[in-house]
Amino acid sequence: MQKMNLTIDARMINASGIGTVIRNVLKRIIYLKPEWQFNILGDGKELSCFDFFKVNNVRIIDCKAPIYSIKEQFKLIQCIPKTTDVFWSPHYNIPIFYNGKLIVTVHDVFHLAMPQFVQGIHKKIYAKFMFNRVKKQAEQIITVSQFTADELYRIVGVPKEKINVIYNGIDEDWFNIKLDKPVHNKPYILYVGNVKPHKNLIILIKAFSEVKDKIEQDLIIVGKKDGFITGDNKLSEFVNSNEDRIIFTGYVEDNVLKRYYKQADIFVFPSLYEGFGLPPLEALAAGCRRVICSNAAAIPEVCGDLVEYFDPFDKNRLKKLLINSKVNRDTVLLKNYDWNITVVNIINLIKKIINEH
Repeated sequence: MQKMNLTIDARMINASGIGTVIRNVLKRIIYLKPEWQFNILGDGKELSCFDFFKVNNVRIIDCKAPIYSIKEQFKLIQCIPKTTDVFWSPHYNIPIFYNGKLIVTVHDVFHLAMPQFVQGIHKKIYAKFMFNRVKKQAEQIITVSQFTADELYRIVGVPKEKINVIYNGIDEDWFNIKLDKPVHNKPYILYVGNVKPHKNLIILIKAFSEVKDKIEQDLIIVGKKDGFITGDNKLSEFVNSNEDRIIFTGYVEDNVLKRYYKQADIFVFPSLYEGFGLPPLEALAAGCRRVICSNAAAIPEVCGDLVEYFDPFDKNRLKKLLINSKVNRDTVLLKNYDWNITVVNIINLIKKIINEH
């Protein structure tokens, strides 16, 4: 029997969100399917740092074209081996000139669902064009939540029979973080994520600034201050007037990030739009037992009754929770978010596509 050839676009392997999915899927699927041939596209030097690629059934193919560029379309079609049976695109920037069997993971439909937060008409046009190409070209589409599946059907018109909900997982490392020296010299409230407007950090900053004299915690934001306050004078004023209590860490290494999660008194996730929302689950797995989330988009579906919720526009509710949030319920339900289950479901989907042709 001929060896199955799976080609994967791994150019975003070190990105914060999609990269987490790529890393966790690849290190497991390569182990589970040693009889398959894996062709991994990306920066060869970057990819060579991962031990799970250093096996006989993996071929690294150097492909450095920038994400979302015109150049990537020509580079991808040059790099995809002719022997490819299935191509997995972990994001919606699919190779539009590829005519083979295609699986696409769609994490969210943010650019189409919330265009008011998308800067530049070119980004909106690109997203609309590419999602329509995904609808036409993909044999099957993976979404990371039912919310995203419904959005893909509602906004893009993708047939429901093409959509498969496969949840993300939580890496085992998050459950086994060692106690270590404090990362901050006071109790603190934590936010982790990027600093884009739809992440709704302004409501957290405002709520914290109004209750800071009633609580002992500082507010720590794992991110860059410059990127956060650019172009928003009001936000800049709030941050600058509370510099002694609001700390931006800048980039932190993964092992330090885990310690921030574990040692936090409260983790807050105020986002307006999420296709999944992994940070609250990681916070719970790390041992942060007080997690507060907005009740928007996929967050309630994913977090269930493990966290406390607030309307993302209700600053007063958030203030009350910052002062008096409860310890969250038993986190045993987190075991349902298992990357091994995720990968087995992806393998079965690939097999289904191959068997149908």
